[in-house]
Amino acid sequence: MKNPEEIKKIRSQLNTSELGDLRWLQVEITSFLQEDSVSVGGLTRLENIVGTLDNLRVIYTQRVISLLKQGNILD
Repeated sequence: MKNPEEIKKIRSQLNTSELGDLRWLQVEITSFLQEDSVSVGGLTRLENIVGTLDNLRVIYTQRVISLLKQGNILD
């Protein structure tokens, strides 16, 4: 059985899905920066980046609120 400190550590770490989203964002932003023209494809890529980042922000905010409700002190 896990002790409270291990549970807190698990809850306060990014999971593999979130890390995958961040890596995808990194690749997409790098690719977007390398394009030097305005196009529909660039707009689509930018919308996908913004949507993924917004989803990650919502999940992250919910996690912070959950940790605070449990009485954790966050740095």
